[in-house]
Amino acid sequence: MKKSPKMWWKIVGLELLIIFFFSVNGAYASITNQTNAFLMYLGLVPFAIGIAIYLWRSKGNPYFKDIGRSFKQDRLFLWAPLILLLGILVIGNGGIRETSFSEVLLVFVTQLLIVAFIEEIVFRGFMIHILLSKGFKLAVLVSSIFFALTHSLQLLGGQSLEETIFQIAYAFLIGMVLALLVIQTKSILFAIIFHGLNNFLLIISENNGPSIYNYAIIVGLIVYATVLWRKAERKAQHFVSPVSTNT
Repeated sequence: MKKSPKMWWKIVGLELLIIFFFSVNGAYASITNQTNAFLMYLGLVPFAIGIAIYLWRSKGNPYFKDIGRSFKQDRLFLWAPLILLLGILVIGNGGIRETSFSEVLLVFVTQLLIVAFIEEIVFRGFMIHILLSKGFKLAVLVSSIFFALTHSLQLLGGQSLEETIFQIAYAFLIGMVLALLVIQTKSILFAIIFHGLNNFLLIISENNGPSIYNYAIIVGLIVYATVLWRKAERKAQHFVSPVSTNT
């Protein structure tokens, strides 16, 4: 119990840190009127580099220790529904707009190695690692709530209220799914890849606004999050020692 206040300070500190960097980056992109796919996120580069150095210097860090385990067939199967989700995302947003190969490559690399890397390590890496000792439910819910709240910053950037509400709901649900998958597969690799692809496809699609397809995705995420949650509950119960009835 004595560790709880310190634990929550760490969580809040991580959230404030990511809000600070994303806010500064947003201000920089707005002031300089950036349109370049990489320069729009230049303010996040120091944060990404700092995280990478920390992970590299950390001995036995839990975030990449078991990457290889995700390549087992049973664990790959768990990620299959998210591949379907990406396909629906593309169809729902009217397909991919015409653009140059260099821009496509730049957007993909930026979203994967900067944005997705930062957010996954912070929310599905650091936060879950800090909270998991209190149980997977708290770890999943808290990390997902903070992940969703971070996306409310889009409202300050001029995004419509409807799109922001949808994005918050989507972020919370996808945050739950990714958190549960990271906990079950013991690897954050595919979470980073999916996150990067998700952002990439949204940026280069024809239409980023909410559609019937997007709301279908919300329903699908609710169903899949429920399935993964129950799976995690069964696994947690399996490791609970039976209470002795001896007196």
